[in-house]
Amino acid sequence: MNAPERGRDAAAYTYAAAIEELEKFLAFAAIEDIPARDLLAGFAVRARAAGLSVARVQIAWRRLDPVFNSRTLLWTLSSGVTEENRTHADGPNSEEFRTSPIAYLLGVPDDTYRCRLVGANAPFRFPILDRLAAEGLTDYFLARIGFGPQVHVMRPGGGVMISFASDAPDGFSDAEMAALGRIRYMLALSVRSTMQKEIGSSLARTYLPRTAGDRVLDGEILLGHGDTIDAVVWYCDLRGSTALCERLGTDRYLPFLNDFFAVTARPVVENGGDVLDYIGDAVLAIFPQGDGVTRALAATSEIRTRLDDFRMRHADVIGDRKDLAELIGVAMDIGSVVYGNIGITERMAFSAIGTTVNRVSRIERLTKTFGVPILVTDAVARLAGKGWMSVGRPEIDGISDPPELFSCL
Repeated sequence: MNAPERGRDAAAYTYAAAIEELEKFLAFAAIEDIPARDLLAGFAVRARAAGLSVARVQIAWRRLDPVFNSRTLLWTLSSGVTEENRTHADGPNSEEFRTSPIAYLLGVPDDTYRCRLVGANAPFRFPILDRLAAEGLTDYFLARIGFGPQVHVMRPGGGVMISFASDAPDGFSDAEMAALGRIRYMLALSVRSTMQKEIGSSLARTYLPRTAGDRVLDGEILLGHGDTIDAVVWYCDLRGSTALCERLGTDRYLPFLNDFFAVTARPVVENGGDVLDYIGDAVLAIFPQGDGVTRALAATSEIRTRLDDFRMRHADVIGDRKDLAELIGVAMDIGSVVYGNIGITERMAFSAIGTTVNRVSRIERLTKTFGVPILVTDAVARLAGKGWMSVGRPEIDGISDPPELFSCL
């Protein structure tokens, strides 16, 4: 459906049929869980085809993510959809944001802001409007849409900011403004389904092991639900952490510990492992059977390399611990683990339990006894190839038939 040429009939023209079709598309997009990028592209192209002079549509919202502060999707007539994810460091504190219409609208009672870009004198109140005018756009309309009367848009999942820009000679007509004023709500509602899925995925990814997060999102949430799997179990512990915590205090120890986890846990993930838990200052992870031993050893090798820089960054804290065995202990074993939901219905954890998990943590303690940084069981050593030396079959608390252990040459 095409809008009339601008003139006597333009003001009286309504976009009722166009709005109905756009709302149907947006409702379908929400039901079908269409990705936000496709949703925005589909909406913008349809709006344009219906006669609305939108040449630019932007949607932005706060994210619940440990790295990213916000997500912005931008559609333009010339470039289609582009995406920007701002980190917490360059989000609301950036000069670009603080001098934007979005920042302004977040700080006033009004929920909309409009600025005609044609027939006005630059510079405009906000730098972005100067750029849009230079690109040939003629009108700008921004709306703040919150999801609930007591929920602030800046809260993750709290709402969206949607803007439209026109390329019509005289900007948006009254009929177009009425149409955009209505359609913005359905557009926000459709995006909300993406936001909720994004929040759920972010929480699962951040606070659960990778594979566990996927399984929980797929509905495996019953207490006691789990599977027995064969895996390479990997355990790494920081030496002397109790004394370090007492000496540094919580404020200094927490960033130190997070840096230690960045050096130890990240290589695990990068090599295909799954971090199951942080147990105090230790990391518990599993690698899949097959090439799991190769991956676990590759992660351990990378950790040894990264610990060199870690020592330099924290020389004032850890002193002259040049021997790796003075800094960490690593243990590896292969066996069956029960992987599933444990706890109580009010508070569950998706984790691995079993003899192999118990054994590997106790083997790690023996690295102190033998003065070595790494100990592996005979099952691991056989798959690891050359470069390992037996340290015998030492007694292991609670293990009736302890395996032969090997240290790295």
